[in-house]
Amino acid sequence: MDGKIRKRAIMLLLIAMTVLAAACSKKEAADPSPSASESVAPSASSVAESPTAGEEADPFGKYDPPITLSTVKILCDCSKFAPGETADKNIWIDGYLKDLGIDMKVKWSVVGNQPGGAGEQKLNVSIASGDLPDIIPVGAKQLKQLVDAGLAEDLSGLLEKYGSPQLKKFMNDNGGLALKTATFDGKLLALPDPAASIDVAALIWVRKDWLDKLGLPEPKTMADVLSIADAFTNKDPDGNGKKDTFGLGLTKDLYGTGLYDLTGFFEGYHAYNTWIKDESGKLVYGATQPNMKTALGKLQEMFKAGQIDPEFGVKDNTKVNESVVSGKIGMEFGAHWNAFYPFPDAYKQDPTADWRPYPIVSADANPAVPSVGLGINKEQIDQAYFVFKKGSPHPEALIKLANYYVDKEYGFETGGYDTQFHQPIDKDGNNPDGYSRWPLAAVIVADPNQNINIYRGVKAIMENNDQSAMKNDSAAGNYKLVADFMATKNPASYANALWAAPDNSGLSILQYYLDNNLTTSNQFYGSDTPTMVQKKATLEKLQLERFTKIIMGGSLDMFDQFVSDWKKLGGDAITQEVNDWLAAQH
Repeated sequence: MDGKIRKRAIMLLLIAMTVLAAACSKKEAADPSPSASESVAPSASSVAESPTAGEEADPFGKYDPPITLSTVKILCDCSKFAPGETADKNIWIDGYLKDLGIDMKVKWSVVGNQPGGAGEQKLNVSIASGDLPDIIPVGAKQLKQLVDAGLAEDLSGLLEKYGSPQLKKFMNDNGGLALKTATFDGKLLALPDPAASIDVAALIWVRKDWLDKLGLPEPKTMADVLSIADAFTNKDPDGNGKKDTFGLGLTKDLYGTGLYDLTGFFEGYHAYNTWIKDESGKLVYGATQPNMKTALGKLQEMFKAGQIDPEFGVKDNTKVNESVVSGKIGMEFGAHWNAFYPFPDAYKQDPTADWRPYPIVSADANPAVPSVGLGINKEQIDQAYFVFKKGSPHPEALIKLANYYVDKEYGFETGGYDTQFHQPIDKDGNNPDGYSRWPLAAVIVADPNQNINIYRGVKAIMENNDQSAMKNDSAAGNYKLVADFMATKNPASYANALWAAPDNSGLSILQYYLDNNLTTSNQFYGSDTPTMVQKKATLEKLQLERFTKIIMGGSLDMFDQFVSDWKKLGGDAITQEVNDWLAAQH
């Protein structure tokens, strides 16, 4: 019942469209020609000695003689690898042996990491049969299966003993929520791949040129948002003498995509699609609370007034993008990465289309507080968590592999950052062939603050000429693109400027939220409860269908019936389960 935080396909498009230097949050990539080699179990003679009690552990200590470990790779078909690199033959595999003394074998690799895809199915078979590698990349549901089966090694003391300072920092960012999602009965049973909580916060994107043309103020309240939507619909902002524009972009998905997403609109009325605490401290599902009914009532008014496309219920993001690019929509609620998709196409079509991001706003005197993530992408199938198979030798190697990844990808201060482990680029700093290297690593641990750190670096360089910020290649690359756009209005640099400029950028709004402590997270961060596993899909479908009907003119009383049906169809049982979980945390 967490609600969908990101639409994977949209984020993949973001990566595909982002200049390499942007280094946005890392997502799935494909191995176009996956090959597999069977794991070789380590022999007694190949196992190096671990540090003895009291001996200080080296986070990057090399095994001598080398040890052999196995893993599997579940890849997507969205990008490709450099010539000669495959799932089991690449720079990471070579580096592990050379630098760590770990001979990594890939038992199998498969393309298809979408929910229910080939990767999830194959891994389910492996879990059922017990034919597992030493390092098992899993999603939240499969993590719970391994934990319940007693197949996950306890990593609690190993992270503290072997983790590098940078790895520990990543794990403890965002309040350490990522680690909490991998902790069962006080034991850390997997290493999570952290994500930035703030990255999913909602923004309002508005055509500033339309505001200026119609003499409208920038949005400060929900009343302003409603007035803007009305004016963009009825006052001919495109100047063609026709009533052919809409005040608010919306798709059939309604929420959870990060694009044309009602999450930020709901939050303006303090309504949440997450588990929140009521006045008694109990957990309740936000989408069933009265504030949600109020928000839906406002959307229904907007729909009846023609401010929302009457065909939104059958349109996906691609279709709505066409309306944005052709200048027929002037406002939408979305994420920071909308700077890369779809606004660059709108700019190319019409350079006067001045899309600007703003913080979400409130309908009353209380500030609007955007919901943020749990510090991990729990929907991700293949690389949300890394489990070490219980009983396999050298579980500390999992931590060392994570240290290695973090250092090669983000070791700007340690000197470990190595461009060879990054996407191949041309002389202009671009990645024209779309090659990827990071997905081939056996253990992946992203910097949960990588995007906001890019913004802070760009701001430090541009406003204070802070050359130390240039150590971060991603910040330096974005700085060059932002500066280029400011000087030349080059369409090729537009997206990065809209994303990372010191002011009026997607990331600047996220920094505003952080500076003003304007974030709230899902209050339930445990694994799906038994009833969730059985009923979540049904309840999510029920919610989407009823909310859509209400917006399109159905009786507002339908919301009360939705709440009643939700409770009967499993919601009450889930509510009891999440509150039982909450009680167990204390």
